[in-house]
Amino acid sequence: MTILKKLFAPKVPPQRVRVCIECGMPVAEHKDWCSIYRTQQEMDARKQA
Repeated sequence: MTILKKLFAPKVPPQRVRVCIECGMPVAEHKDWCSIYRTQQEMDARKQA
C-alpha cells in the first residue's frame, strides 16, 4: 500500500463483536452448554408466560 493510499483511505473502525465470558463464542452464537445462554433462555420463557 502506498503512502498516499494510507493517508487518504477512509477511516472505517472495525465492527465490534460481543463475546460471551463463559463459552468464548460471539453472543449471537452461544453454545448449548453455556449457563449464561440457558439462564437467558429461562428468563425469556418467564417473560412470555
